[in-house]
Amino acid sequence: MIWITSFLCDESQSFSTFAITKKVANTIKMKQLEKTNCEACRFKSCAAEVLDSNELQIMAQNCSGVVFKRHERIFREGRPHSGIAYVKSGLVKLHKTGPSHEQILKIIRPPQYIGIPTVLAGKVNQYSVTALETTHICFISSDTFRRLILLNGRFGNEIINTLCQDELEYFHRSINQAQKQIHGRVAGALLFLAEHIFDNDTFNMPLNRTDLGDFVHARRESVTRTLINFRNDNLIAVSGHTITITDKEKLRTISKLG
Repeated sequence: MIWITSFLCDESQSFSTFAITKKVANTIKMKQLEKTNCEACRFKSCAAEVLDSNELQIMAQNCSGVVFKRHERIFREGRPHSGIAYVKSGLVKLHKTGPSHEQILKIIRPPQYIGIPTVLAGKVNQYSVTALETTHICFISSDTFRRLILLNGRFGNEIINTLCQDELEYFHRSINQAQKQIHGRVAGALLFLAEHIFDNDTFNMPLNRTDLGDFVHARRESVTRTLINFRNDNLIAVSGHTITITDKEKLRTISKLG
């Protein structure tokens, strides 16, 4: 499944040093960091919208923006966390290494926080995060994030709502992956990309066949055969990396029946 995300802070050309700079810089191999202005940001999250001017200033003083190119790693599993991440633009995948191969846990587009459970419950990243296209991330100091939760109960409530929604989505996805056949899982993934990521029945597939297999719990070869069958049955049209859903109702039926 896919979740949605924006950026907490506007960026500028200048940069001033603050608490998370060294930690973030080490984690992302000294990429260019950008100063932020959270109060003037046009892309605040629902949680940030309830912060007052002073609290937004606290966030801005402990927040920096970073641009990642496609395929660049934002978080790496097993490494110390680098604070809360908030996506301003772009698309990312969350993935975790299993006993035999990697599994894609989520695909996320703006607006959503990344890394809250790690920051609140531990110190080491429990999964990796990789950009699927050019992506703008805002890193927020974990200590600052905790402080804002304590200062503003409404902010904390919005964070709890986000975590609850993520958990419910995870339950739904787990049931679908465990009980549906390959054609039902692939159909569901295509519908999800069209309806929840791109808002269009025609889109450029952000995943290669291996990644799509990791997303739907299937082998690359099985995914490829399923897509060919969908194309031959006139459910989809494929041109290079571009997919067009041509019969959404039939594809929805396949997804529903599994």
